[in-house]
Amino acid sequence: MRQIVIFPALAYLMTFLPCYAQNILTEIRDILPKEIKVEGFRLDHNQDVEIEAVGFRPRKRGTVLSHAWILNAETRDLVWELEDANVSDKGRRLAEFDDKVSLPKGNYEVYYSTFPHGRYGRKDGLGDFIGRIFDEIFSKDEFEDYEDHRRDWQEFKIVVRGYGRRFKENEMGEFRNIFNKNAFVSMIGLRDDEYLQKGFKIEKPVDIQIYSLGEARRDGTFDYGWIMNTETHDKVWKFNYRDSEYAGGGKKNRYVDEIITLQPGRYVAFFVTDDSHSYLHWNDAPPYDPAFWGLTIKPENPEDSKYVKDYDFERVSEKNVIVKFDRLRDNEFRSEGFTCKKDLKVHIYAIGEGQRNEMFDYGWIVDANSHKKTWEMDFRNTEHAGGGDKNRLFDGVIKLDKGSYIVYFVTDGSHSYWDWNAAAPHDQENWGITLSAADADFKPGDISEYDEKRDSNILAKIVQVRDYEQERERFTLQKDSEIRIYAIGEGDHGAMYDYGWIEDANTRRVVWEMTYRRTEHAGGGKKNRLFDDTLLLRKGDYIVYYETDDSHSFSNWNTGQPYDPMNWGITIYLVDEN
Repeated sequence: MRQIVIFPALAYLMTFLPCYAQNILTEIRDILPKEIKVEGFRLDHNQDVEIEAVGFRPRKRGTVLSHAWILNAETRDLVWELEDANVSDKGRRLAEFDDKVSLPKGNYEVYYSTFPHGRYGRKDGLGDFIGRIFDEIFSKDEFEDYEDHRRDWQEFKIVVRGYGRRFKENEMGEFRNIFNKNAFVSMIGLRDDEYLQKGFKIEKPVDIQIYSLGEARRDGTFDYGWIMNTETHDKVWKFNYRDSEYAGGGKKNRYVDEIITLQPGRYVAFFVTDDSHSYLHWNDAPPYDPAFWGLTIKPENPEDSKYVKDYDFERVSEKNVIVKFDRLRDNEFRSEGFTCKKDLKVHIYAIGEGQRNEMFDYGWIVDANSHKKTWEMDFRNTEHAGGGDKNRLFDGVIKLDKGSYIVYFVTDGSHSYWDWNAAAPHDQENWGITLSAADADFKPGDISEYDEKRDSNILAKIVQVRDYEQERERFTLQKDSEIRIYAIGEGDHGAMYDYGWIEDANTRRVVWEMTYRRTEHAGGGKKNRLFDDTLLLRKGDYIVYYETDDSHSFSNWNTGQPYDPMNWGITIYLVDEN
């Protein structure tokens, strides 16, 4: 058999063979409106690849009706997109694109998308400005007019030629595994209404790479993740609009690719999605890297993988629970007291309802002796709990001094466990509040039940007063004494409707009265009023009164109840001389 000898010079020239001698590395055709297709290829050496495509003609006003691009499968970097190519007309609507791009040896993914979107800039500001113009000018009806021209769509294609191997769409998982090889958190290809978590522990300081794609706008974050230190409950990283970049496609697609350092400790990564715009269910143009919609975390240095270990994380542990109100329904009011025998760190996990800076289903804690509010679940200290926008979550640690406390949780007449009027939160079983001891050296004996015995310093107590009531109690001072008056009632526009006063029992002279000017807001509805101060009275006999009108009283509130509803009324204390 004769052997064919190829001289070195000829071998060198063969690297420059014309495109007809190259392999087809990618060929995507038969693309329908609002569809995205992907194929891949592997290059065994550095080379120029030839690209040809057909799509809608570029529009001067910034709208994109068809788009194609190429990603480096190993780094997830964008290496080419259709707008970089040469353009020539192919009729009134269509254009032909051709280009040549130099690519190093490696694996690549090719995408073709027919979702309409604006041509946004890489930087914030310009992209948003152009996006607003696009939203005003480009109408849904106009795109539907394009959808009717089926012959145009049949010509859509992208073909990539070079020397290497072609990979079909069903083989693309092999490419994604390359990037994910050392990932200890991989939550990708996420769909609607997902809620995922993954615990891990770090044994020495490790630089980690966070690669995440989600949905965010200036006015809110909808598909996003975060990393929490499980010992302190501090968020060490969070996906948001401000710290992310435009991810391609629709302007709400955002991505993060950054390196942070994690110190030794235990952590948990979360990712949540809302009810629209996610992998394979896009309601706007998908991002450049749709398959990685979600969160990927891996060591920057693969050698550091040995310092990262998995661990089972429980969002709400049954261990060291102090108070737990869960699965709460409409119109519920729960309260429970406890006593800390020493200063204690407490983990609070609470899910409720809030909107436009106001809470409707929420919890709070008061000091059982002073009745002062110690902690409250409000709109500012909560975050989205998944599902409907009004689902709110508090997940944090507070410090309680030695003493007794009462935990409250209240729900209104709608949107609660098993009776949602919007999408349920991701963790609907824990609608309510759970308090757990967070100290590492906690012992069960550090907490005891709250003993609500009558305080020996209480001279008179009229509380939990209902509508249309007038109650009174007598008390006697054996000597000139200072008393503390703690009263909660109803007042508005300078007048009081539920209030108390004190009379001298012998002269019937009023020695103190609860007025609007002397009170302050008592929490909840703005008409809840509080008086909490001291008064010096002479030795003698006194009568304390409390009177209510026909609405808004204990257990019959017509607006938000006060922070200390159990003490709606008046309590008189003898101030300890010491």
